[in-house]
Amino acid sequence: MSNLLHEAAKRDLQLTWDVGLDYLADGRFAQMAVERNLTHFGHWNWATERMTLEGLFDYALTTYRDSSERNALLDLGSVVGGECLALLELRRGRATLRVAAPSVDTLAVARTFVQERYPTEEPTASTRVPVSFWTSDKRNTRTTRGIEVPSWDDIADNYPSSVGTALSELMARRFGEGESGGLILWHGPPGTGKTYAVRALASAWREWCACHYITDPEAFFGNEPRYMLDVLLDEEDDDDDDDDAKRWRLLVLEDTGELLTADAKQRAGQGLSRLLNVADGLLGQGLRVLVLVTTNEPIRSLHPAVSRSGRCVSNVEFPAFSADEADAWLEARGGSGDSTARMLASLFARLEGREELEAARERQPIGFRIN
Repeated sequence: MSNLLHEAAKRDLQLTWDVGLDYLADGRFAQMAVERNLTHFGHWNWATERMTLEGLFDYALTTYRDSSERNALLDLGSVVGGECLALLELRRGRATLRVAAPSVDTLAVARTFVQERYPTEEPTASTRVPVSFWTSDKRNTRTTRGIEVPSWDDIADNYPSSVGTALSELMARRFGEGESGGLILWHGPPGTGKTYAVRALASAWREWCACHYITDPEAFFGNEPRYMLDVLLDEEDDDDDDDDAKRWRLLVLEDTGELLTADAKQRAGQGLSRLLNVADGLLGQGLRVLVLVTTNEPIRSLHPAVSRSGRCVSNVEFPAFSADEADAWLEARGGSGDSTARMLASLFARLEGREELEAARERQPIGFRIN
């Protein structure tokens, strides 16, 4: 019997360990807040590049660290001149702060103290823009990191004139108060520069729109609605509670053509319906969300509900260059054209001397050779 009890205790201990020691700080924070009769609470979340607890150990009651997270339970009484507890979590490019204090003014002092040590990663004129990457898991994880982005002016010449005109209008556009969201649809064969255009759009809109990248669109529009709601209702990009200060969000779903085809319901279940509801249906009302979908599917195969008038804020086809435009692109950069390289990726390959190497790789046989 004693062995059975011992084994049961081991399983309970393992279960506690698997749940996560980081949750112990949450429990102690709540317990101490009640014991000290702290009646006001605050919760903030922001992107920051600083991921160390250095400088806070003099205030720390407990700390926790693993490969992706740091957290600390802090007693900030000496900082604010009275009772004050703070729980700081640093995880994947974001800081989460919870504060308990006897007054709202004390909450503000504690928040300022911590944010001065973990500066907000603000949009700037630099070549990096903070992008949030979402993954469906037990926590529906949001990871924020700075991404190198080009300016539209630097890459506009890499697109045929028809594409350049449409993208220039979109890059210059700013959505404001009272406008609803919508769908941005970019379609065209691989190698036409859609991903670079996405990065340029994140750069052009950085002052008023936060970029969110959905790493697993099939889960986002899948049978479990919690993941979608966590992303849509997340408001951690906003600096305060003023509705006028709430930022727009751009949800990016790359290579998601299976959600948009005429037989989308058979291929991807209810994903298309959910996508359209997010873009301009009841679900998306008031959320200030724009959904950017890129696909390699030809426009003739897309579901008519996707591209109907009024649904798409932007519907841009990314074609290959015409022969004349392709040759002019190469010659402007010191190359020579013969009207054979037409895709943007092919043009860069020729300019950089990689064309023959890539062609050889494509011809490389796959499989076993039998002598």
